[in-house]
Amino acid sequence: MGAVATLTSSTVGKKVVMAVTGLIMVGFVFVHMTGNLLVFLGAEEFDHYAHWIQSGFGASPEFLWAFRLLMIAAIVAHIWAAKSLTKLNVGARPNRYAGGLQSQASGYTARFMAIGGVVILLFLLFHLAHFTTGWVHPDGANFNQSNAFHNLVVGFKGNYLVGGLYILANIALGMHLFHGIFSGAKTLGADPAQWNAWRNAGIGLAVVTAGGNIIIALAGLLGLLG
Repeated sequence: MGAVATLTSSTVGKKVVMAVTGLIMVGFVFVHMTGNLLVFLGAEEFDHYAHWIQSGFGASPEFLWAFRLLMIAAIVAHIWAAKSLTKLNVGARPNRYAGGLQSQASGYTARFMAIGGVVILLFLLFHLAHFTTGWVHPDGANFNQSNAFHNLVVGFKGNYLVGGLYILANIALGMHLFHGIFSGAKTLGADPAQWNAWRNAGIGLAVVTAGGNIIIALAGLLGLLG
């Protein structure tokens, strides 16, 4: 318990919590995007992938719920750490520009990450209502989780508002991923000599992840999937 208390009360501990939970979510969004690319192989392959997830990754439905709880815990801890660190930074800098240009840049980055995080969280809620529960899906009461390919095609086709929302949200996600991967690596002790490599890795993973999601949204929007 003492180690947990230290982790959650110190600035370094909060940064570690933020970095670890952030990297968990980075892994999830990348794997999720990769799996969703199966939509380009057709309905059979994509529906099989969706059913595999719904079955608890081939194990049991309880395993899927355990994974969901893990992701919820990671999101909550990430938000808590971000808010706590922001509060500490504001309290430690009464004059927001006392540190000169570097202080301003740090303030702008923190503000951007906070806004981006809110955008991503709101988008996540919409995405779940769109494709998981079907609450805002065009099929309405006829929405069926077992028809994942149909749900994706109908959910995007010709709907420029929804397609635009997915594209903008994924641009925000990509920028968040880039900064988060680089910052997380530094927090977790990456060698300064490797910071450029981590920066490039952040750019690459952000472009691939956000780009993959945007390609899927564009293909669905333009009716190229079915």
